[in-house]
Amino acid sequence: GQPMDFVTRVELVDPAGGPPRRADIRVNHPASVGGVRFYQYGYGWAPVIEVRRDGELVASGPVTFQQDTAPRGVSQLAMPWRGVLKLPGLRPQVGIEFDLWPDIRGLISLLQTGRPTPMLDPFRPVLLYTAYRGDLGLTVPQPTSVLDKSGLRRWTGGAIGAGRTVDLATGEVVRGDVDRAPGITVRFSGLRKYTVLQVGRDRALPLVLLASVVLLIALPPALHGSRRRIFVRAATNGEGTVLRVGGFALQRRETFEEEFARLVEDLERASQGREVGAR
Repeated sequence: GQPMDFVTRVELVDPAGGPPRRADIRVNHPASVGGVRFYQYGYGWAPVIEVRRDGELVASGPVTFQQDTAPRGVSQLAMPWRGVLKLPGLRPQVGIEFDLWPDIRGLISLLQTGRPTPMLDPFRPVLLYTAYRGDLGLTVPQPTSVLDKSGLRRWTGGAIGAGRTVDLATGEVVRGDVDRAPGITVRFSGLRKYTVLQVGRDRALPLVLLASVVLLIALPPALHGSRRRIFVRAATNGEGTVLRVGGFALQRRETFEEEFARLVEDLERASQGREVGAR
């Protein structure tokens, strides 16, 4: 239930316009061209969805879907993919939420046992849809993957198998020529994959490398050295001056105790043999 590999195969063209070269981009194995690196960042499914109103094409093309985080104990590969299609050009406006099951056996397993199974390859993919109409609220910026339902009311819902067209008004499968279908129809005509690439240029890489080398050089002396502190307080008691000496060490405490004792002895000799308080 776990993927063994995920690879994006691309063609790269250098800035000089040379012939394209093929490259494989994997996680932690970016491709580079002209000093720019392309990192594998994500991937997903993109169903090809076609929408018509009274036979007239309204929208057509692949729609990128995303997954919710799987609950604990459930494989991420068993989660359905969610997508949104907004049709602001219709009156009233229409928004459709989709749940994609790339492998229909995952949906069947969920319905029969309550637990979906990992969906590794497409097998009779199916889209579950819920359509809304009203005001999409696009006057306020919102993510393309989120449908604001505050100004919408539920219209209809159902399922679409790959290569099938349904009438949203009735939820029935449209037979025959799609152009003759009345009302608004949605067709699930294919299933594609998409990849997300992160593009970056590491201009500061030489500086980072130099800083790393300097850090490695400075690390051994820092590990073999010891940090310690000594405090000396002088106060008068009416007969003379009293010295109180204290200190501590963060490393090599046994060695510090010997050095501290010698320091106190040196202070006593310097004070003409008088006692010095130490701690």
